[in-house]
Amino acid sequence: MKIRVKILSGGVKEQELEVLADSTYEELLESLHINPEIVIVFRGGAPVPLDEKLTAEDIEILRVVTGGNR
Repeated sequence: MKIRVKILSGGVKEQELEVLADSTYEELLESLHINPEIVIVFRGGAPVPLDEKLTAEDIEILRVVTGGNR
């Protein structure tokens, strides 16, 4: 199955990937060498659980930046 991925992390990187039909979003992140603890995955503008199976819809991966009080 082919999916289009947009990675938003200090810029925008788009790519089309071939993935197994029963892969999860977490497995996709692993294949892209992205730590799942520092991103949120969106499908159709809504966040998706990482253990959910991939669909053929376009997804966006947004890096989450946190900071503390000064």
